[in-house]
Amino acid sequence: MMQVFCHDQPCDSLALNERGFLYGDGVFTSIRVRDGLPCLWPHHNARLQQANTHLGLKFDQMSLSQQAFAYAQQLQHGTLKIIISRGVGGRGYLPPEQPASIYFQLFPNAIGSIEPQVDGLFVADQISSGVLLEPRLGYPMPQLVGLKTLNRLEQVLLRQALAQTAWPEALVLDQDDRLVEGVQSNCWFLRHGQWQTPSLQYAGIAGVMRAEIMARMQQRHISFAMVDITWHELSQIEALFFCNSITGILAVDCLEDRALQTKQVDSLLSDLLS
Repeated sequence: MMQVFCHDQPCDSLALNERGFLYGDGVFTSIRVRDGLPCLWPHHNARLQQANTHLGLKFDQMSLSQQAFAYAQQLQHGTLKIIISRGVGGRGYLPPEQPASIYFQLFPNAIGSIEPQVDGLFVADQISSGVLLEPRLGYPMPQLVGLKTLNRLEQVLLRQALAQTAWPEALVLDQDDRLVEGVQSNCWFLRHGQWQTPSLQYAGIAGVMRAEIMARMQQRHISFAMVDITWHELSQIEALFFCNSITGILAVDCLEDRALQTKQVDSLLSDLLS
């Protein structure tokens, strides 16, 4: 059963003038918890720091980190979701100068029986086929690109569209037909013999598993690039996988009825886990 805390107090209600509820004025991150520890915490922490910088949310980073570890210890296994709202305020868009409200949601065993591997990097499954969704992502304000804000209506609509297919994940384009990400994951692909990931320069969410993979590639001197490719270049993709800090790494063996090289994904993951 889910438990909710606001800062360090149990919480079973939300103020009707909470700005996260009224305007989506805030951010969140979802953390896989294993053996009482928040997996990939440095990347989650960096995500929240970035939000603090770009949105001007007022919260103490050290205190939040301490609480996150305490709640992870309490949870032991499952998912810890941290939601930061700018707090309660009056009518109108102008935010008040006040500390943010921080909510912690504890979902025990929400990730089932999937076992993580080294430091939260784990292989979840293989998708038997992949698809490209028709709905396109719009362009947010530049300072919002990459942030996981509380306003996720685009992902809600994309998830509804995905539910009409037989696939657990799908690729998504922007308004200019550039590849951005999956519905609920980032993506990596092998093209021209090099591992690449969308740049997220114009839209998308910079995920923590994506950041971890980049860090491991740099440590192991594996060549990669952040690129912009359009839909008509998707035929150049030789291998593909999705990544998400909760659902793990999903290798794709077929994209739009074209076979992909899953052995290349296996080889990369072996290198990243070594």
